[in-house]
Amino acid sequence: MRYVCHREEALKLFCFKCGQNWQADPFLWRCSCGSPLLWQPRDDLTKDRIVGDDWSLWRYRPFLSLPNGARPVSLGEGATPLIQTPDGKSFLKLDFLNPTGSFKDRGASVLVSVLKAVRVQQVAEDSSGNAGVALSAYCRLAGIHCHIFVPRYASPGKLYALQQFGALLHLTENRDAAAAQVLNSVQSGSVYASHTYHPYYLQGTKTVAFEIAEQLNWKIGKHHSLFIPVGNGDLLLGIHLGFTELFLSRIIKSLPRLHCVQAEACAPICNAVYGWGVPLTETVAEGVAVPQPPRLHQIIDAVKGTGGDFIAVPETSILNAQDELTQLGLWVEPTGAIAYAGWDLAGRPIGTIVLVTGAGWKSLSPYRREKTFFQQQG
Repeated sequence: MRYVCHREEALKLFCFKCGQNWQADPFLWRCSCGSPLLWQPRDDLTKDRIVGDDWSLWRYRPFLSLPNGARPVSLGEGATPLIQTPDGKSFLKLDFLNPTGSFKDRGASVLVSVLKAVRVQQVAEDSSGNAGVALSAYCRLAGIHCHIFVPRYASPGKLYALQQFGALLHLTENRDAAAAQVLNSVQSGSVYASHTYHPYYLQGTKTVAFEIAEQLNWKIGKHHSLFIPVGNGDLLLGIHLGFTELFLSRIIKSLPRLHCVQAEACAPICNAVYGWGVPLTETVAEGVAVPQPPRLHQIIDAVKGTGGDFIAVPETSILNAQDELTQLGLWVEPTGAIAYAGWDLAGRPIGTIVLVTGAGWKSLSPYRREKTFFQQQG
């Protein structure tokens, strides 16, 4: 893994595949070889630069590698609670409590702030729902037209939210078709505001690492584990970037272990690591149903570099985790419960931070062949 960084490189990007270096640019979303780019991590962070009276992710604004003139397009995202698990030995990071119901608000807020600063008028994105909902909300706030390419089987709650936020919807047959068709919109003049590709998205998701570290009084390291839901990997890679920058800046002494959690039905990263060759099918955790994640090798490198693991959980475990979280008063969608299911499958190790990422209202369509509440009452 690449940990070497100097202050003059703080706004530079590099390609994990071909090794090319790039200067950060709001319009640059991938390397010339076609691969998504990563940030050269910063090593100049200091705790005294935190904006103490800002209770959003923008309290870390001096830590974000933003272009000159970028001002926050914010709905108060970030600063989500970190609560103890019932046994008091681990924690749940409640990122489903962001304004539009998922951690995607972090990346959307930062990316839209950057695009507005350079006067972008129209963007396009492919999404199974959460990323599109977040992008459409922040674009509406910023006055930017937003095209979203989304699989037609996405949850009705997410489709309705997209419509409410004024997105121009383009329904596709599946997730891969959405990723392919969005490029036509990009070629027609839209800027690709991709949660998968655009580097500035990671500047938003890395704030999860800053928050967890601060909430634990900066006492986090290799004795801690993070269980993270992974589809395209923008959350895990953002968290990895954030902790790496804290480590290089000598704010924390070591990196926590990052665990990649996927649905067993659609686990391309686990397949690649373990050589399973298991066919990819549909999963109730639609938010992580990504058959071909472009950042696959970056994710594997980040997880292995922290001593983490790769976990695939069956459908029943995801639904059971969703039920258990409701017993704790937390209503999340199946995708939001998958990291909890992975933690449970791993034996609930002590010193874990479990990312709980998607609100329950996102999944209003029935997933089970059970009698409804109203039928039971009848």
